Amino acid sequence: MIGRRAALAAMLVSVGGCHRAHQSTPADTTERILHGTVSVTGTGFEQHLVLNPGAGSVSLHATPSDSTALTRVAGLELSVRGVDEGSGLRVRSFTVVSVNGSPAIDGIVRVDGDRVYIETASGRRALGNPPSALRRMDGARVWIQGPLDTGPNQYGIIVPP
Repeated sequence: MIGRRAALAAMLVSVGGCHRAHQSTPADTTERILHGTVSVTGTGFEQHLVLNPGAGSVSLHATPSDSTALTRVAGLELSVRGVDEGSGLRVRSFTVVSVNGSPAIDGIVRVDGDRVYIETASGRRALGNPPSALRRMDGARVWIQGPLDTGPNQYGIIVPP
């Protein structure tokens, strides 16, 4: 019985050694950042996300929730962070940077009493005269434009609350 176990263990070790010898090298996981306008191609059944950085285009591969969010920001300028995957980019995160050529801020709506804030990676900023609809969107991810201190502000929903 012990002889069989030893033989089986030796066989498993040799198979494992052969398997490792034939594995391909791991894909490059170096992150890169691309800037461009996102567009959606295809049909409702099979949509494809594409980033147009100015010269050519890059296919975007994203999780289902990121795909939905990217579809909502079609036509806007983004900063997309990801890693190369096949002929495209595997999206790790993205930020809206511009809408119709004007700067935008991408963040989460936070409502605290009668105050409305936009929370970004660089901190929380109070909105001086926010659109009334934002008061009902605590937790939503939005892009917002215009002077944050005084308004008026335009916004769009990236991820609903």
